[in-house]
Amino acid sequence: MKVAKVAVILVFLMFLYVPVSSAASPAPFSTASSAVQQAFLAVQNAEKDGGNVSSLVAQLNGALALIQKASAENSTNPGQAASDLNAAVTISQGVKASAATVGQQGMAGRQFQSELSIGSTIVIVGIAIALYIYGERIYHRLWLRMYGSHVVRGTG
Repeated sequence: MKVAKVAVILVFLMFLYVPVSSAASPAPFSTASSAVQQAFLAVQNAEKDGGNVSSLVAQLNGALALIQKASAENSTNPGQAASDLNAAVTISQGVKASAATVGQQGMAGRQFQSELSIGSTIVIVGIAIALYIYGERIYHRLWLRMYGSHVVRGTG
């Protein structure tokens, strides 16, 4: 699921490099595109660290939609296009800031899983050693408790 979302973002990033024919200068588009790219890299690093980046990817997709909307409306309404680009930059900066926290949470979760695995392994090995050492004694005691009161009668 995460890989599909990342692929969608990459496709959108490729469309950002299409030359923009608009009434305004391409500088705001370049700034917005750069902000989204930086946020994408931060999200990618957070995912590598084990963080849950699904909400960040959704926010980035929203920023990309705003950039595409601004590109479409730039020739007819440059003011709204500039507003959309500013909103995309703001969203991208928020995603970039949140990605660090999500990455740290992922690393903490990974460390907890590692410690839990090591602890479980130690417990299982301890039980196996105890059964190896005391298994026969435990088996005989259990057998005596279960069958100790049985009397064997002769057949003749």
